[in-house]
Amino acid sequence: MQTLAVIDDDLEIRQLLSQYLSQQGFKVVAFADGEKFLQADMAQFALAVLDVGLPGIDGLDVCRSLRQTSSLPVIMLTAASDDLDRILGLELGADDYMGKPFNPRELLARIKALLRRMQVQQPKPDSDAPLLHIDVLKRCVSYAGTNLPLTGAEFDLLNLLYQHQGEVLSRDAICQVLHGRNAQPFDRSIDTSISRLRNKLNQVAGDSIQNVRGKGYVLVLA
Repeated sequence: MQTLAVIDDDLEIRQLLSQYLSQQGFKVVAFADGEKFLQADMAQFALAVLDVGLPGIDGLDVCRSLRQTSSLPVIMLTAASDDLDRILGLELGADDYMGKPFNPRELLARIKALLRRMQVQQPKPDSDAPLLHIDVLKRCVSYAGTNLPLTGAEFDLLNLLYQHQGEVLSRDAICQVLHGRNAQPFDRSIDTSISRLRNKLNQVAGDSIQNVRGKGYVLVLA
């Protein structure tokens, strides 16, 4: 049985998610604030559902602190109209987000989709990219023996591009796989994640992620 962490200061939401997700076969550990969550052993959790509007340390700061030591998958809960929180959350390493109020069934679907991505089998090494090593189980990446410190969202993005190496992937295609929906017209989260991942890859592998104008992105490794 997989254990989920739910971090929300709203008692009704904690109780609702604890009851609903438990009925769906998960063990749930609920936290009313970010401080107590950060003091917990992250190894026990398969995924965290994290509210942005927490008292004390807010969800964005919790995500920032978490990413310094853990690649635990995170789904952030944000105010439905607060695009800034969504973008900041993804930049800080959140893997997905949902606006409040939300449908518990949709949250469950997103949780299952994210957990499935964690369990995707590692693709066979490609002869065109012998220096890149992606360990799906440990969720770590190295290039020519140099470890790349990636967030959970960056790892999933690189793994997707690697599986389609040499193939141009549109923003909609990337968003569908990673978030289960098409990219919105003014949603720049995919572009932001690409930019951050590209900057990290450029330090060891040169210009590996290329933008094909009007079509999307492609991973090209020497």
